[in-house]
Amino acid sequence: MSLEGTIIKEGSTRLLVPPLISERGPGRVEGKVFFNRQMAFNRDVAVVMFRSVIQPRKCLDAMAATGARGVRICTEAPGEYRFLINDREPLAGEYIRENVRLNSIGNAEVGTADLRCLLTREVFDYIDLDPFGTPIPFLPAALQGMTRKGVLAVTATDTASLCGTHPGKCRRRYLANSQRSPFMHESGLRILIGTIVRMAAQEDRGISPLLCYYADHYFRLFLRVREGAAAADVALAQMGMMAYDRATGERRVGEGSMGPMWLGPLLDHGALAEAAAPEGLACPDRVERYLELWREELDVPFYYETDELAAMLGLSPPGRAELLGALGDRGRVSRTTFSPTGFRTDRPLEEVLEAFRSACQ
Repeated sequence: MSLEGTIIKEGSTRLLVPPLISERGPGRVEGKVFFNRQMAFNRDVAVVMFRSVIQPRKCLDAMAATGARGVRICTEAPGEYRFLINDREPLAGEYIRENVRLNSIGNAEVGTADLRCLLTREVFDYIDLDPFGTPIPFLPAALQGMTRKGVLAVTATDTASLCGTHPGKCRRRYLANSQRSPFMHESGLRILIGTIVRMAAQEDRGISPLLCYYADHYFRLFLRVREGAAAADVALAQMGMMAYDRATGERRVGEGSMGPMWLGPLLDHGALAEAAAPEGLACPDRVERYLELWREELDVPFYYETDELAAMLGLSPPGRAELLGALGDRGRVSRTTFSPTGFRTDRPLEEVLEAFRSACQ
């Protein structure tokens, strides 16, 4: 079968991609097989996780389209694992086969099964879900298709519902209340994690984040899954609600109407301690920058925006170094990957505002 498209190089991997390519944003699905160049960073991070953090034996790229993620992992993070690169669209299967061939991959198989049917007969210790939009319809099958200990990776692009633009849709899909706020990308991510925690608990499974982040137009999660009621209870204990007062900027964790959501850490600092960006990534500088920020980022919900505080106080935003220094004199502080003008601190709001005024002088 002759396939239309262009051979490109992403990272160290050669990929045959179809003529219709999305350059940015969630966009629309065009044609039967979809490839988004902007997700190169997403795929870079997956390569880093396989090289430094995840050590699976049997892997599934469940909705692979051209197979870009699975093929890149097999090529750029070689290991003693088997990878089933799957998409139920037969034409996608042809692109996957060609990309496996182009990169001379010996540990990959190609599948064209429906995900929910596939996971009734096979189990995996790494499953990657990257649907167009919400992952909700596919999560029950993925959780049931995990081994006793494994990693579930999830991409979600329906950020508008999770971040409060469409709160009704969030209630229907995620059984949670969302709200627009200066930190809406963090609250949306935490609602998504919390939904998976609750779904896993119904199967007596516990969830803990290895790495969960927001970038560009999507949320991305790497979740460790553990079997057992005790693990489920530990995860559920880190669920809760939160409140945001737009007038005062106060974030009250453990009460309010936003949620339920995950209130625990968004990443495992120990697991990421040795993670490094190898040579040959598509976005090496960006990966290095994010790794640096993830290593230093505090496990404190929720971050503050300098523009938010400046508007509240009627002041011009201070310099980044001055603000972080003033906060560091009072307690712990860190930057955040959620926003170039955001920061986290363990100090109460009154001290944050005091430090902000001090930095403005």
